[in-house]
Amino acid sequence: MKKRSLFSSKIAAGFAGPEVSLDGKDVALLRELARDSRQSQRALSRKVGMSPPAVAERLARFERTGVVKQYSVAIDWARLGLGVVAVVNITLKPEEDRSATIDALAELPELEQLTVVTGRYDLTARFRISDQPHLRELILERVPGMPGILRTETLLGLGTVDTDDFASRMFETYPEGAELGAAPAI
Repeated sequence: MKKRSLFSSKIAAGFAGPEVSLDGKDVALLRELARDSRQSQRALSRKVGMSPPAVAERLARFERTGVVKQYSVAIDWARLGLGVVAVVNITLKPEEDRSATIDALAELPELEQLTVVTGRYDLTARFRISDQPHLRELILERVPGMPGILRTETLLGLGTVDTDDFASRMFETYPEGAELGAAPAI
Protein backbone atom coordinates (compact mmCIF):
# COMPACT_ATOMS: atom_id res chain seq x y z
CA MET A 1 0.00 0.00 0.00
CA LYS A 2 1.33 3.44 -0.95
CA LYS A 3 2.13 5.73 1.96
CA ARG A 4 0.31 9.06 1.90
CA SER A 5 2.24 12.29 1.71
CA LEU A 6 1.82 14.84 4.48
CA PHE A 7 -0.32 16.89 2.11
CA SER A 8 -2.66 14.06 1.14
CA SER A 9 -2.87 12.90 4.77
CA LYS A 10 -3.92 16.38 5.90
CA ILE A 11 -6.56 16.63 3.18
CA ALA A 12 -7.79 13.09 3.82
CA ALA A 13 -8.16 13.90 7.51
CA GLY A 14 -11.03 16.17 6.55
CA PHE A 15 -12.83 13.15 5.15
CA ALA A 16 -11.91 10.74 7.93
CA GLY A 17 -14.43 8.37 9.38
CA PRO A 18 -16.80 5.88 7.86
CA GLU A 19 -20.04 6.88 6.25
CA VAL A 20 -22.99 6.74 8.58
CA SER A 21 -26.12 4.91 7.49
CA LEU A 22 -29.35 6.74 8.21
CA ASP A 23 -32.91 5.49 8.20
CA GLY A 24 -35.97 7.41 7.04
CA LYS A 25 -36.54 8.97 10.48
CA ASP A 26 -32.91 10.18 10.55
CA VAL A 27 -33.32 11.77 7.12
CA ALA A 28 -36.60 13.42 8.18
CA LEU A 29 -34.93 14.78 11.31
CA LEU A 30 -31.97 16.14 9.33
CA ARG A 31 -34.37 17.66 6.80
CA GLU A 32 -36.13 19.53 9.61
CA LEU A 33 -32.84 20.64 11.18
CA ALA A 34 -31.68 21.92 7.78
CA ARG A 35 -34.87 23.97 7.47
CA ASP A 36 -34.45 25.48 10.95
CA SER A 37 -31.81 24.30 13.39
CA ARG A 38 -33.27 26.45 16.17
CA GLN A 39 -36.34 24.22 16.56
CA SER A 40 -36.83 22.67 19.96
CA GLN A 41 -36.61 18.91 20.38
CA ARG A 42 -40.32 18.91 21.16
CA ALA A 43 -41.14 20.69 17.87
CA LEU A 44 -38.83 18.34 15.98
CA SER A 45 -40.46 15.32 17.60
CA ARG A 46 -43.92 16.46 16.45
CA LYS A 47 -42.73 17.03 12.88
CA VAL A 48 -40.95 13.68 12.49
CA GLY A 49 -43.36 11.57 14.55
CA MET A 50 -40.98 10.56 17.34
CA SER A 51 -40.83 11.12 21.08
CA PRO A 52 -38.65 13.99 22.37
CA PRO A 53 -36.24 11.53 24.10
CA ALA A 54 -35.86 9.58 20.83
CA VAL A 55 -35.12 12.83 18.98
CA ALA A 56 -32.58 13.80 21.67
CA GLU A 57 -30.82 10.43 21.32
CA ARG A 58 -30.65 10.73 17.53
CA LEU A 59 -29.34 14.29 17.73
CA ALA A 60 -26.67 13.13 20.17
CA ARG A 61 -25.73 10.31 17.76
CA PHE A 62 -25.54 12.79 14.85
CA GLU A 63 -23.17 14.95 16.88
CA ARG A 64 -21.11 12.01 18.17
CA THR A 65 -20.64 10.53 14.67
CA GLY A 66 -19.93 13.92 13.07
CA VAL A 67 -23.03 13.95 10.85
CA VAL A 68 -23.98 17.26 12.52
CA LYS A 69 -20.80 19.27 12.97
CA GLN A 70 -22.37 22.44 14.34
CA TYR A 71 -25.52 24.48 14.62
CA SER A 72 -24.94 27.83 12.99
CA VAL A 73 -26.34 31.19 12.05
CA ALA A 74 -26.29 32.89 8.65
CA ILE A 75 -24.61 36.29 8.92
CA ASP A 76 -24.93 39.14 6.45
CA TRP A 77 -21.25 40.09 6.32
CA ALA A 78 -21.89 43.16 4.17
CA ARG A 79 -23.86 44.72 7.04
CA LEU A 80 -20.82 44.13 9.24
CA GLY A 81 -18.36 45.79 6.86
CA LEU A 82 -17.03 42.68 5.10
CA GLY A 83 -19.13 42.78 1.95
CA VAL A 84 -16.33 42.35 -0.60
CA VAL A 85 -15.52 38.81 -1.73
CA ALA A 86 -12.14 38.01 -3.24
CA VAL A 87 -11.46 34.59 -4.70
CA VAL A 88 -7.74 33.90 -4.88
CA ASN A 89 -6.54 31.02 -7.04
CA ILE A 90 -3.19 29.81 -5.72
CA THR A 91 -0.39 27.91 -7.44
CA LEU A 92 1.99 26.24 -5.01
CA LYS A 93 5.72 25.71 -5.42
CA PRO A 94 6.53 22.15 -6.42
CA GLU A 95 8.24 20.00 -3.80
CA GLU A 96 7.31 22.35 -0.93
CA ASP A 97 5.48 21.36 2.25
CA ARG A 98 1.93 22.04 1.14
CA SER A 99 0.48 21.44 4.57
CA ALA A 100 2.48 24.44 5.86
CA THR A 101 0.81 26.62 3.21
CA ILE A 102 -2.64 25.33 4.11
CA ASP A 103 -1.96 25.92 7.81
CA ALA A 104 -0.69 29.46 7.15
CA LEU A 105 -3.73 30.33 5.02
CA ALA A 106 -6.07 28.88 7.63
CA GLU A 107 -4.66 31.36 10.14
CA LEU A 108 -5.92 34.34 8.13
CA PRO A 109 -9.09 35.67 9.79
CA GLU A 110 -10.48 36.84 6.43
CA LEU A 111 -10.38 33.31 4.96
CA GLU A 112 -13.94 32.09 4.50
CA GLN A 113 -13.19 28.88 2.60
CA LEU A 114 -10.16 27.05 1.28
CA THR A 115 -10.58 24.36 -1.37
CA VAL A 116 -7.99 21.99 -2.81
CA VAL A 117 -8.69 21.91 -6.54
CA THR A 118 -7.57 20.13 -9.68
CA GLY A 119 -6.44 21.80 -12.86
CA ARG A 120 -4.40 24.92 -13.33
CA TYR A 121 -4.32 25.91 -9.64
CA ASP A 122 -3.69 23.98 -6.44
CA LEU A 123 -5.94 25.90 -4.06
CA THR A 124 -8.84 28.30 -4.26
CA ALA A 125 -9.27 30.64 -1.30
CA ARG A 126 -12.37 32.74 -0.69
CA PHE A 127 -11.80 35.82 1.45
CA ARG A 128 -14.19 38.38 2.94
CA ILE A 129 -12.67 41.83 3.04
CA SER A 130 -13.77 45.37 3.79
CA ASP A 131 -12.40 47.52 0.96
CA GLN A 132 -9.70 48.09 -1.64
CA PRO A 133 -6.87 48.88 0.83
CA HIS A 134 -7.74 45.70 2.76
CA LEU A 135 -7.66 43.72 -0.51
CA ARG A 136 -4.33 45.26 -1.54
CA GLU A 137 -2.72 44.43 1.81
CA LEU A 138 -4.06 40.86 1.73
CA ILE A 139 -3.14 39.90 -1.83
CA LEU A 140 0.03 41.94 -2.30
CA GLU A 141 1.65 41.48 1.10
CA ARG A 142 0.28 38.76 3.33
CA VAL A 143 -0.74 35.94 0.96
CA PRO A 144 2.28 36.06 -1.39
CA GLY A 145 4.62 36.07 1.61
CA MET A 146 3.33 32.74 2.86
CA PRO A 147 5.40 29.57 2.59
CA GLY A 148 5.03 27.53 -0.58
CA ILE A 149 3.10 30.05 -2.68
CA LEU A 150 4.43 30.44 -6.22
CA ARG A 151 1.77 32.77 -7.66
CA THR A 152 -1.81 33.89 -7.22
CA GLU A 153 -4.65 35.13 -9.38
CA THR A 154 -7.38 37.20 -7.73
CA LEU A 155 -10.99 37.43 -8.81
CA LEU A 156 -13.05 40.17 -7.22
CA GLY A 157 -16.70 39.43 -6.53
CA LEU A 158 -19.09 41.95 -8.06
CA GLY A 159 -22.11 40.59 -6.27
CA THR A 160 -23.39 37.46 -4.62
CA VAL A 161 -26.51 35.53 -5.49
CA ASP A 162 -27.75 33.94 -2.31
CA THR A 163 -29.31 30.54 -2.81
CA ASP A 164 -31.37 28.53 -0.38
CA ASP A 165 -29.34 26.53 2.08
CA PHE A 166 -27.57 23.60 0.37
CA ALA A 167 -28.50 21.10 3.10
CA SER A 168 -32.18 22.03 2.88
CA ARG A 169 -32.17 21.66 -0.88
CA MET A 170 -30.38 18.30 -0.79
CA PHE A 171 -32.67 16.80 1.87
CA GLU A 172 -35.69 17.96 -0.12
CA THR A 173 -34.56 15.71 -2.99
CA TYR A 174 -35.08 12.58 -0.85
CA PRO A 175 -38.67 11.31 -0.66
CA GLU A 176 -40.32 11.11 2.77
CA GLY A 177 -39.17 7.96 4.55
CA ALA A 178 -36.20 7.38 2.22
CA GLU A 179 -32.92 6.16 3.66
CA LEU A 180 -29.89 8.30 2.93
CA GLY A 181 -28.25 5.72 0.67
CA ALA A 182 -31.21 5.96 -1.72
CA ALA A 183 -30.69 7.89 -4.95
CA PRO A 184 -32.04 11.44 -4.72
CA ALA A 185 -34.85 12.44 -7.08
CA ILE A 186 -32.90 15.21 -8.80
